[in-house]
Amino acid sequence: MSTRYGFPPPGGAPNINSPNPLRPYYTGSDSPLQSYYNNTLSSTTLEEELAAQHELNSQAAAKELASYGLLKYATLAIAAPFDAGQTLLQVQYLPNDDGFNGDDEDLAEHSRQVEAQRRLQEEEAERERERDFYYNGSGNVHRDPYSRGAGGNHGNRYDQYPAASSSPAYQDRRELDPSASLPAVGDGHVIRTSVYDDETRPTYQMAPIEGGVWKAVTTLANHPTEGWMSLWKGQFTNWTYEMLHLFAQPTLEATLNDTFDLYDDTIPLVHLDHVGPNIATMVTSHLVVGLILSPLELVRTRLVVQTANPLQRKYSGMINCISTIIQEEGLSALWGGVNLFPTILYHTLTPLMSNSIPLVIDRVFKLSSADSPFLYSLAELGLNTIELLIRLPIETVRKRLQIQIQNKHHGRAPGSKHYRTAVETRRRPYYGMIDCVYRIIREEGGHHKRVSYRVNGSVDGQKHGVTTFVPQRPWYSAWGVRGLYTGLGMHLTTNFALFAVGAVTNLQDESDDW
Repeated sequence: MSTRYGFPPPGGAPNINSPNPLRPYYTGSDSPLQSYYNNTLSSTTLEEELAAQHELNSQAAAKELASYGLLKYATLAIAAPFDAGQTLLQVQYLPNDDGFNGDDEDLAEHSRQVEAQRRLQEEEAERERERDFYYNGSGNVHRDPYSRGAGGNHGNRYDQYPAASSSPAYQDRRELDPSASLPAVGDGHVIRTSVYDDETRPTYQMAPIEGGVWKAVTTLANHPTEGWMSLWKGQFTNWTYEMLHLFAQPTLEATLNDTFDLYDDTIPLVHLDHVGPNIATMVTSHLVVGLILSPLELVRTRLVVQTANPLQRKYSGMINCISTIIQEEGLSALWGGVNLFPTILYHTLTPLMSNSIPLVIDRVFKLSSADSPFLYSLAELGLNTIELLIRLPIETVRKRLQIQIQNKHHGRAPGSKHYRTAVETRRRPYYGMIDCVYRIIREEGGHHKRVSYRVNGSVDGQKHGVTTFVPQRPWYSAWGVRGLYTGLGMHLTTNFALFAVGAVTNLQDESDDW
């Protein structure tokens, strides 16, 4: 019996590195599989390769993120001057007439001084009547008890009251408008009775801007206390908001789609059979992220509107603005208060309308960009214009409410500064979105043309100077919606420019096909 062929020992399988009893010339170390496991897929080598690959991916992602961040910052910097100009136009207060613009404290002071002026006028009129009593019709002169002579036993008891007509400002206003009120100067509490009064306007504040966005940009750049750098106020805050929104909103939308087992959010809505669930997740993600990041929008608006004068400036930057708002107005002022409902409405309607335009064109108008490019572009222009007409009033109201200090002290906490603005704003607060819309339409709806002229000489012994008045207008002119659509021309010009470029491109493509 041959003993060349052996069997595995009783203890089990032979060692893989020992000679195979069935194949005495084969060794386990020569096996390709064994070599792969021993050399290539060793745990240390595999971990090193994975770590190196992860590091390369991280570096590439960081470089790509940094490049995109710089590009986004540069893009926002180009648009920042126009956004700043539009914001100033949206928040400035341009009443139809020379109505009073003050808060509750100014109203009380104004009423007190008007009453004091009325009493002075009554006492002066009574004094004139008593003087007339001592002068009869025949020319006989009786002793005047109010004269400065020794015979006047009453002395000069009325000389302690300055005549109401002795003020030059009072004379200039009373001659043209008997109902005009005098700026308060008695105790140093100066009250501006008109936003168009250049004499009482603070040096850090710009004159009313009655023009478009470009007019606001040039006025802001040429103002002594503002300058070119003011065109980029709030730039870093805006960039921070855009970058955070860019990462948070798509992530939340994808999470919601995965949760409800919906189609991928990268698929356009026009290619989906049932768009309702995807629209719901899209709007929800925009709304949630918009509410979370709304304090940054609040901060940016206040930084843009506040004056650049370092002596009058309230907020020094984004972090200081947030901390000051929390300290003076409370944490709820960053999200709640009068800003809550406009924020919800804005972040709901804006993404809904902008993302639904292609869907409406495709399923309602039955137009395709490939078959009818011109009609498709025309329909897109019309829907974009409708979206602008709905969005712009909400944006205007929202910015006005954002600059409104939300506490009973009107932002005047002990040791704090007033919120000084670069343009005239309505000092009396709005009570909500509806009240803001009503006040803008009622108080600022008409035209704002002012006429200034100089009258030399004197009439009845009273001198005249440069005077500004409001022309008479029809009653319905004060109910215009002009104040709600500030900056509309710039947006319409942009939409028409994009439409023209698209139309020319489509015509070139059609000519190339022929």
